[in-house]
Amino acid sequence: MFGQDPDAAYRRSQRSTGLPVRPTVVARGLALRLLDVSDDPHERRHLGQLLVDELSASAGIGRVELVVADRRQVNQHDGRRLQSKTYGYYRCWFEDGEVSRARIRIYHRTAVRGQVVAPKVFLNTLLHEWVHHFDFSALRLTRSPHTAGFYSRLRALADALSVGMVLPPDPDDRTAPVGRAARSAPPGRRWGG
Repeated sequence: MFGQDPDAAYRRSQRSTGLPVRPTVVARGLALRLLDVSDDPHERRHLGQLLVDELSASAGIGRVELVVADRRQVNQHDGRRLQSKTYGYYRCWFEDGEVSRARIRIYHRTAVRGQVVAPKVFLNTLLHEWVHHFDFSALRLTRSPHTAGFYSRLRALADALSVGMVLPPDPDDRTAPVGRAARSAPPGRRWGG
């Protein structure tokens, strides 16, 4: 697993674009319930853990522990504006080239105001981090880069769970509605020239 060509994981991630798992009816129900759950971090963790357990079992991969940290997102601020923030992350440990233990951590509060993250953001982050788990456990990648293939797997999963609306629009989708700001110049300005 290790000692391979460093670009091999990138190429394999890029090529693997299909649905990572066929979600069960239970998984769909749990994903939809996460969109209506209260702001309680313990309730979100409980439902989120049930969802990732169901997805992992359907994919035939090991369990991943979900931690919902009731604290602000890790961020960088330059004194005037937010430069970056971390919604959550995936971490795994290996034994004999296999994932032996895995954890998803999601920050429950926004970086600047400390408000509870919206249910769509929570679910988007959970699915995003679970796809990393799938990449390491099922695809056996040595790393899980954010390739077009990664985002294709994530979108296929969200769509199969009937929660595709939690993801931002696909930039390559020419049929997606274009927002007004994207079609016209701001007042008092013109494009080009």
